[in-house]
Amino acid sequence: MLHDRAAAAFDAAGQLLGPAAEFDEARALLAEQRARIAAPLRIALVGRVSSGKSTLANALLGGEHVPTGIEELTYNVNWLRHGPARTLTVHFTDGSPPERRDIDELEKLTVRARGTPELAELLSRIDYLEITDPHPYLRAFDLVDTPGLDSHFGEDSANTLRFLALDEGDVRAATLGQAAKADALVLVFARGLASSEEELLRDFTGADVSGAGPVTTVGALTKVELFWPAHDDPLAEGRRVAGRLMDAAGARRLLYDLCPLASLVGSAAGSCTDDDFADLVALAALSPRDLEDRVYFGAEFAAGEMPDVPVPAARRRALHTRFGGYGIVLAARLIREGADTREALRAELYRGSGMADFRTLLADHFGHRAELVKLARAVTHLKSLPDLGDGAPRARATLQRAAAAVTRLEHSEHAFAELAVLRGHYSGAVALEPPEAADLLRITGEYGHAPHQLLGLPADAHGTETAARARERLTHWAGLTADPVHSGATRRACRVVRRSYEMLVDRLDRPDRHRASGPYE
Repeated sequence: MLHDRAAAAFDAAGQLLGPAAEFDEARALLAEQRARIAAPLRIALVGRVSSGKSTLANALLGGEHVPTGIEELTYNVNWLRHGPARTLTVHFTDGSPPERRDIDELEKLTVRARGTPELAELLSRIDYLEITDPHPYLRAFDLVDTPGLDSHFGEDSANTLRFLALDEGDVRAATLGQAAKADALVLVFARGLASSEEELLRDFTGADVSGAGPVTTVGALTKVELFWPAHDDPLAEGRRVAGRLMDAAGARRLLYDLCPLASLVGSAAGSCTDDDFADLVALAALSPRDLEDRVYFGAEFAAGEMPDVPVPAARRRALHTRFGGYGIVLAARLIREGADTREALRAELYRGSGMADFRTLLADHFGHRAELVKLARAVTHLKSLPDLGDGAPRARATLQRAAAAVTRLEHSEHAFAELAVLRGHYSGAVALEPPEAADLLRITGEYGHAPHQLLGLPADAHGTETAARARERLTHWAGLTADPVHSGATRRACRVVRRSYEMLVDRLDRPDRHRASGPYE
């Protein structure tokens, strides 16, 4: 298995370095990269300020896990990791040891409000905030909520930056720095921040994030609830806009997909309480048109006198803040259609927000290649190992051998060849017909690594059917390899896919030689 061979390569590199003090820095880099491979995949949420990254993080986790706000700039990086309880640890830029803080201080340390000089001094030294949370989704992924990329801050945020003695470049640098440390990216684009689709197109072309590409990057078109009430189904309108953006902006070379999301609704679905449900049931008793007319004027709905509505203004205001106008109207419609319990409503709201499909997409697209993506990043980092010595010929030769013990995996392991073919497919260098392109994605693990998933068969497919299908696809790709119509990158891709099928056939013919689980042979 690739996992075992990678572990053996790291062991060999460590043995070559030995205990000599001159290799302390090299050993530290080797240990850091080995730990990264064993750790959960790290996904960074990257986008413009106020694009909805924090709301998206909350929606992915089904509740309120990081602070959100529109009046102040979320400057600090929030790194969410799995843990048995909610904890908060502050990491500093000046080398000070990490400091454990009460989780109730998270908002104070994240959403920058004007305060005392002492608070300003503390905030200016923070590198990132590490938050542990017991949510099961974080077992697979770490989520990194970054500040923002643009310089369109507005007066309130500009005041916050001055209070902290920061500038707009610091915010972009913090975001790009964390993006560079991530294994995968979610680029967040907000329809609400753009005055037109053309401005959104400019956001695409201006998303200068190192390492972005369809293998490791997915797009989120957030705040599509703002298409309401001009569009009764804002998610459908979001899909239309997302499709146009993917085609017109050439984003298919940057993103695997662009998913429209009513993430405010998704976040509210996860935190909906019994009191919320009771209030929404009361609002659902109004006629649909009456409720829509009232919710449309948000300020009046949140504070106005409504003697015929048995929901006090304060609770209406709280609902409007957390669910938004569209979320309230959608929840009322779902209740009328039969969502008669809080849990049923939460599930329907989550599906209706687009978040259920998006969460599945992240698990499939990133999760099925997580080990390979992390190993590829480690190989890239360890290529710098020979530069960590003092320049002495013998030391440099040792560092080169240690680096080669790991970096040779890039040339000896078939999984890396598959990764190169995928990148060629997304860049357009590999030109395959749609059925073959779908085959390429499948056999390289897009939908999982069990034989039936690699072959596009049902889970209960019989062993003989599975073996026959594998041989049929191998024959097909052997023919493509010999076809003179293919040349260059496409012919090389055909060879790689043919080899993938050869390995699968061998795996099926001799199961005793292969483990029952694990993605890479």
